[in-house]
Amino acid sequence: MGEGLVIGTQDIAQKDQLVLRALVRLLEGGVNIRARFSEQLAECNVVFVPGHWPYRFHAPCITVRVMDPEDVGAALEATADLTVTTPLRMTNVIAVLQSATQRVHGVSQFDPVKGQRALFELLGERTRTAERRRAVVPMSAGQQIVFDFVQQLVHTSMPMDVLLSGAYALGEPHRVSPVEEELIRSVPAHSLRHLLWGLAMRLAQTGASAPERTGHYRLSRWPDAVGLTAAGHPRLAALLTSQALSYEQACAKSGVPEATVRWFLEACLALGLAVDEGSAGAASAPTQSAAAPAAVGAAKPPNPPTAAGPPGWLGNLRERLKLW
Repeated sequence: MGEGLVIGTQDIAQKDQLVLRALVRLLEGGVNIRARFSEQLAECNVVFVPGHWPYRFHAPCITVRVMDPEDVGAALEATADLTVTTPLRMTNVIAVLQSATQRVHGVSQFDPVKGQRALFELLGERTRTAERRRAVVPMSAGQQIVFDFVQQLVHTSMPMDVLLSGAYALGEPHRVSPVEEELIRSVPAHSLRHLLWGLAMRLAQTGASAPERTGHYRLSRWPDAVGLTAAGHPRLAALLTSQALSYEQACAKSGVPEATVRWFLEACLALGLAVDEGSAGAASAPTQSAAAPAAVGAAKPPNPPTAAGPPGWLGNLRERLKLW
């Protein structure tokens, strides 16, 4: 059946069939769904059928029931897979095709930690470089996510729990198309910063390896409230606000697990909350070099010349009383 959806219809209204075909053609290349129509039901893996009629197709095939809004509350038979209500629109057709793609391909093939790290790195890189536009990132199973780096929002029909699960693979980001502009208005929006913190916490919980960094880090601002909900984060925030510490020092002083320290700092760096103040040796080097001339020359530097006293009787009085 190939990698995409092969869509067929049986007995649905002619109007719905025409709308469905037009929407699939319109969505081609605009969203992360590969789909084509076929008149041969035997090769289809998705078939749109009317409401509650009894249909049976070969086992891998997904049945999509086209329902009248008044009948949605009625019980479906056990063989029903997905439903979509009339009138067919871009939003509800995309939602059902995304669900169908997920069922066709499944999610067990994905490495959750790999997905979480990839999404965290993408967000971190574009946040650090002060990205000022919107970008669409295709995801596996026909899903996609729109990042608005101007408003610091995430637009997607995927639940936040799914985004945090890492059960996906990411495609190459691209600019928002006209079709996707329309989708942004109809899907939920989430805080980009909350998503980044959530990913950092999940990665810390699994003990995922974080980038190896040297140097001493200090927080320039207190983290977001959501960033303080994990165990150990308030302690780390207090320590790193008061002084610059290395990863090793932060672990030793806080008693927080290394993975938590590393991903806490990765989130702070990505969000611009932490700054690298360099290594201890680099920080002390200017002091040593400044003291070197004094050690080579005289034991004490010469006293600066005394400024001339102010003229007039006040100057004479100070001279007589030795007030200089």
